[in-house]
Amino acid sequence: MSDWFVQGAEGDLGPFRPTELLKLVRAGKVTPETQVRKGNSAWFEASAVGGLFEAAMRPTIEYFCPGCGAPVREPPCNCHQCDKEISRAKVRITENTIAPSEHGTTEKPATPSVQRWLKKVRGNRHT
Repeated sequence: MSDWFVQGAEGDLGPFRPTELLKLVRAGKVTPETQVRKGNSAWFEASAVGGLFEAAMRPTIEYFCPGCGAPVREPPCNCHQCDKEISRAKVRITENTIAPSEHGTTEKPATPSVQRWLKKVRGNRHT
């Protein structure tokens, strides 16, 4: 997995993991016009990163051990905290939006494909 870098007013920022880049998009710190690069590639506009802004709009799904409440990966798995075998975890779904950028622009609402995905996830995940 390559690290991402962002050109900011303070200079080049990074490296960022993909999840951290999504957080920057959601916070409005990375806009479609922001210059980014992956690894040692040339700089390009963030809008050229296929699916980046759509992914930032998708809900975040977190899983937790039903025994001790520790965060776990998607079941089936074992809890790293209490070593319980987990087939169904507690789930927390966080709806995400993209904050207005410093220039006052915002991303458009979730596309129909994102809305369908959210309905599907909610229908398949139960606590």
